[in-house]
Amino acid sequence: MIALRHVPWEDLGAFERHIVRLGAEVEYVDLFAGSMPSAVGEPSALFVMGGPMGVYEGDRYPFLRREVEFIRSCLESGVPTVGVCLGSQLLAAALGAGVYPNPRGKEIGWGEITTMPEAASDPIFSRFAPTETVLHWHGDIFDLPPGAIPLASSAVTPCQAFRWGSSAWGILFHVEADDGLLSRWLSEPQMIAEASAQDPNLPEAIAREAPRHVPRLESLQAAVVDALLGPAEGG
Repeated sequence: MIALRHVPWEDLGAFERHIVRLGAEVEYVDLFAGSMPSAVGEPSALFVMGGPMGVYEGDRYPFLRREVEFIRSCLESGVPTVGVCLGSQLLAAALGAGVYPNPRGKEIGWGEITTMPEAASDPIFSRFAPTETVLHWHGDIFDLPPGAIPLASSAVTPCQAFRWGSSAWGILFHVEADDGLLSRWLSEPQMIAEASAQDPNLPEAIAREAPRHVPRLESLQAAVVDALLGPAEGG
């Protein structure tokens, strides 16, 4: 399977641990370094991770246009796919949905999501409680793609997650967060500056509240990886 990475600090996070648990191998494709996956020979599964750029910034980041085309080809071929944060926005764009800055402002920090009724039968979101506290770190949102199933929302973002077809999910919040990922993010000047612009105390609050919320995320991370790669034997 492959993971598309847009900046060095936004990798698979805790997903990687669960991927290894299932015996799969990960190949990172670092778009920021000029790499681009080949359209020949689709991956067994695809993760599209986060980043600070916007889907609509193709003039500034030319790889985004080619990336959307690659994601679309994977979807058309039935490749199991999960897009997280920017990845979910790219997935939505590949499916023809609009992506744009949230008129209600950025959503950064620990906050609740609420699952939709359709989540009850979803391979991933059926393992979520009706309300979960997750890590948000985004300014852009997307419309629900044509034919997609809505799965979750939050107070300021109508569509936090969706499924398209039987094996493609867009997840705007950072379900992959663990202690290691948070440590990297809260040491990254660009991310500290973005959070501090919302509230000077926000980076400290994210770190302080992490021990309350990170342990719960582990089972949700397993749900995501199991849906793409199949649960471990006996799992």
